[in-house]
Amino acid sequence: MTEPSVLLATARQEHLAYYRTLSEHLPDLDGDVIAAAHEAIRELTSPRPDATVPVSAYAPVIEAVAAAVEYCEFTGHGEGVRYYRYWHTLLLADQALGA
Repeated sequence: MTEPSVLLATARQEHLAYYRTLSEHLPDLDGDVIAAAHEAIRELTSPRPDATVPVSAYAPVIEAVAAAVEYCEFTGHGEGVRYYRYWHTLLLADQALGA
């Protein structure tokens, strides 16, 4: 049977691949907050030679995506709110997996 820690690490790697795919279809919204969220997502999902992402790398991305949710709520962009809330939830779950 596979060790739980190996399963969790594998799940996080699979999620990063999924995030890479999602990041190719980011909503076309303007604003510094959105640009910062997109940059944070792309940095998190950029391929790494050792294929590991430290749990600490999730915190700034989670913050940036939470700011994007607030920005979309403020500007009334419903699709953006749903999209970034989805990202936020996934990122929080992955952060918890690595803790």
